[in-house]
Amino acid sequence: MTSYPDELAHYEAKNDTLRRGQLKAVQAAAGKWSALMAGFLGVFGTVTFAGGLNTVDNLPSPYAPIVKGTTTLAAVAAVLALWFLARAAGGLRITDLQFPNGKQLMEREIGLVDDARKNVGRGRFFALTTAGLVLAGSVLVLWAPSAPSDPKFLVRFDNAAMCGPLTGKDDKLSIGDRSLVDATEVIPVTDCPAG
Repeated sequence: MTSYPDELAHYEAKNDTLRRGQLKAVQAAAGKWSALMAGFLGVFGTVTFAGGLNTVDNLPSPYAPIVKGTTTLAAVAAVLALWFLARAAGGLRITDLQFPNGKQLMEREIGLVDDARKNVGRGRFFALTTAGLVLAGSVLVLWAPSAPSDPKFLVRFDNAAMCGPLTGKDDKLSIGDRSLVDATEVIPVTDCPAG
């Protein structure tokens, strides 16, 4: 059995090891958060590509601007998350200590640990914000109704035929620049014939 001073020395040595390893532990956590975020965005991109989601332009009026805004905010949050997580992992920071001694290195490491913890917290916040915004935008795109298309008509005149949506001018329906008053036949169609 070991004596109390030996036990105390053992745990003091463990405490020193843990204290000295704080920076590496925080940097490793930042790297894991970065990988998690990259993986999430990769899965989202794969599902989007494979699923053939409606394009934002095909969404009806109230949904399209919301999805565009959500996508923009998600992109900004993703850039900020990557920035803070890269800083926390030890990248994007250049410091130059000329002729450092042990005390300067110890004080510098304490400051780096504090900065890294703050950056991991900020990066995690923006990573989770990105995930939430991407999920919200995805739900909107998946469940929003398609934009209604203008009904199309094939209109025959004595000397020509025209196809497209009808328009109203001066309380009269028309297609293109011709009034339907002169039409001999009006047929609703899903698509206009080619040519």
